[in-house]
Amino acid sequence: MAGRTGVRQQLSEFISNPPIATLNQVFTSFPKRINYQVNSQPGQLSRAAAVVFIQAEDESRIAVGGATNGWKRVDYTVIIQIYQHSLERNSENAMTAFDTLVDNIKDRLRSDHNFGDTTGTLVWQGAEPRISARYGEPATSQEGATETYAEIEFVVTEMIQA
Repeated sequence: MAGRTGVRQQLSEFISNPPIATLNQVFTSFPKRINYQVNSQPGQLSRAAAVVFIQAEDESRIAVGGATNGWKRVDYTVIIQIYQHSLERNSENAMTAFDTLVDNIKDRLRSDHNFGDTTGTLVWQGAEPRISARYGEPATSQEGATETYAEIEFVVTEMIQA
């Protein structure tokens, strides 16, 4: 599967396998509702869900070997939206769990520039040359849970023979 759907699916599978601690769900589109109980473990105080969102794309043609042999380069601006729900009593422990999750996701992105794509065309390269992150201000719900949000942004390049 190529294109936007293929890139979202490949990235979702790459982030999910093997599992990252406290990242309980990875979605390829925004769900109507996030149930933080799904895939949680007994005693797990911090739980999170991620959404793979393609914000923008740019396409260009690269001529390789003359006019009849070319490639289309598609650069997708991808944002992994992270939603954390923490029942930690201490807000600093909730933030430490959140920081660890964000670091673990970035480590996973750095671990393979093809995001597990053995063909190297669907994901020719990803999260190179940079990864950017933006963070929301933590909030406490009426029930006492700490809700934290982040966006990890990077480019994924797909190569299509044209």
